[in-house]
Amino acid sequence: MKIKFRPHHFLCAVGYEGKGYSAGFIKNFTRIMRILNSENGDNTIIKVVSKLDDVCYSCPHNSGTNCKEQAKIEALDEAHRKILKLNIGETLTWGDAKNRIKKYMTIENHHIACAKCEWLKYGMCERKLRDL
Repeated sequence: MKIKFRPHHFLCAVGYEGKGYSAGFIKNFTRIMRILNSENGDNTIIKVVSKLDDVCYSCPHNSGTNCKEQAKIEALDEAHRKILKLNIGETLTWGDAKNRIKKYMTIENHHIACAKCEWLKYGMCERKLRDL
């Protein structure tokens, strides 16, 4: 199975705790996380994309062609792409992605990359980063 992620969704997946924008969003993201957290989850192939991805599928901000908050999301994506050294179109395994997050996403880089993220104040990603 191949999953598509925008660059900022790599860290969102690490920090995911079953909360989200809507019931549909939570159900979809939980399904993705079951795959990534399964016995063979680290071997799951992820393709880096610049537009709507598999996490966006059930998000209420999904306009059908873009995110309703596209400018904000593009800034988040670009910050994460640079820090995690991701390229649009690149494929990697979830295990490789987690290793890259461990190597490059320091707490300081997290606060820089996620400065405009509404979820930053809840500390979910920071707690999970410390556990990596």
